[in-house]
Amino acid sequence: MPGMLSRLFRKERQGSPLLGRDGRLVTDLWLDQPDARQQIAARLAQGLLSAEQAEKLRHFTDRGYLMLSPEVPEWVFADLEQAVARLWREKPFEVAYSYHSPLKPLAFSDEASERKPSYRIADLHSYSDGALELYLHPEIHAYVDLIWGQKAVATQSLLFEYGSQQALHRDPVHVHMYPASHLAAAWIALEDIGPDCGPLTYVPGSHRLPYYEFQPGEYRLHHGQHGPEDVARALEFDLRQCARHGLEPETFTCKRGDVLIWHHSLLHGGSPPNDPSLTRKSFVVHFSTLANYKRLRQTIVEPVPDRDGNPVERTRTFGTEKLLVRDDRHGFDNPLRGYRGAARAEEL
Repeated sequence: MPGMLSRLFRKERQGSPLLGRDGRLVTDLWLDQPDARQQIAARLAQGLLSAEQAEKLRHFTDRGYLMLSPEVPEWVFADLEQAVARLWREKPFEVAYSYHSPLKPLAFSDEASERKPSYRIADLHSYSDGALELYLHPEIHAYVDLIWGQKAVATQSLLFEYGSQQALHRDPVHVHMYPASHLAAAWIALEDIGPDCGPLTYVPGSHRLPYYEFQPGEYRLHHGQHGPEDVARALEFDLRQCARHGLEPETFTCKRGDVLIWHHSLLHGGSPPNDPSLTRKSFVVHFSTLANYKRLRQTIVEPVPDRDGNPVERTRTFGTEKLLVRDDRHGFDNPLRGYRGAARAEEL
């Protein structure tokens, strides 16, 4: 990494965000550079890329995403189904979920009111062999490695049974990586996805647009500082930009096992379902670069008794440096692994 960019990343870690004068994220990734297409052509000529890989990388550069149809063994899908059913029976502390709220241990879930559209389960790969197979899938990791020109590390998995119904957004606004541009995601269909179940939505080409600034130079959302009005203004800003540049949203209707990998700055979300009774089963993996991401942290909330015995919410942050490794593919373990809901758990 050039010395100047290295200094910028150190500055970002200290709290100063990295937006250029044009409002775009500063990035050292090769596919984000103006000569990306020329670099792809050169690597193809040198035999470093296949023709298929080169075409997918050009698509990623121009439109902000690429699609795959990798081989996924049948047992993977069956194992995921069984694991989710088992989770709702056992409700462990060491697996977290979210339903219109921050993550909290499944032990505090209410299936009747919360196992509904937009809920998600975090880090199922610590509980399911099938989820781990997807978390460390060789073809997905190979393409993320190519996108960055270096080794990737999976940082989190999310399991959805229904559509997220999440408004269009950009991941670095909510997921704070360092460097911010070292972030990608893979969305994997666990069933055939049609137009009525609230499929994944994305806006091709939006990865090239400037960011909304909550304050001058600040593109990141901080929940203690920014409210729903700020989120609404950011979305309005993004939609105006898309309209001005003639960018239209698309939906990802696909077959079971199909994968969409998106650029960190691509606008994406979950479309409203035409039929709310339909499931939209999917598995999402977030990635960063192995050289830059050394420790994973996960924050949860859980109810604990106060001095008078009344339940109050406590926020706790867990961390891990443990990597799950398979044939030189890397992914972080679940930071909550082994947590049993002790009244005073030490931070890992």
